Amino acid sequence: EALSQRSVAWLLRLAGALEGAAAFLVAVALGVLTAVVIAEVIARYLLNAPLIWSNEVATYLFIYSVFLGGSVALKRGELMDVRLLRERCPPRIQWAMGLLTHLLVLAFALIGAFYSGILILNSFRTGTISPALAIPMLYVYLPIPLGFALMALFALVNLLQPARTSPSPRDSGEDARRPAPW
Repeated sequence: EALSQRSVAWLLRLAGALEGAAAFLVAVALGVLTAVVIAEVIARYLLNAPLIWSNEVATYLFIYSVFLGGSVALKRGELMDVRLLRERCPPRIQWAMGLLTHLLVLAFALIGAFYSGILILNSFRTGTISPALAIPMLYVYLPIPLGFALMALFALVNLLQPARTSPSPRDSGEDARRPAPW
């Protein structure tokens, strides 16, 4: 049991470090994306000399932001959630619904990571390059399996956290209610 507690603690630290790294990359990607779009607007409308690469760079940075940012949002519990039904249920049912949600997210993320991994391999095998930048599409597709893998890890971490894996010992009365775990 001590080994499993140490393993879980290590996994939690790893997830925290990866969350921080992903959040940093998202912030950088969004900052650069903003700068590229502003530069394109200035070049196109003030200088009458549009940048042929700006749309492609902005699109690729947006892809990085979406897939890495989505995994960070999952880890932080900041994804959009419809709580209308869940909040009307007793705490044990709320807990079960949250557990089912994270299991479904984990399954979806693993499937997404698998198939996007195939996309990466096919891109590598065919040597596909981007039109304007002429970079391997492998680098464009890379955030897709990375984002899904991080989502799977973060869903697993959310399942392993003690407050999220067991229902409240008391499930009746206003004082006994703990906040919805998911």
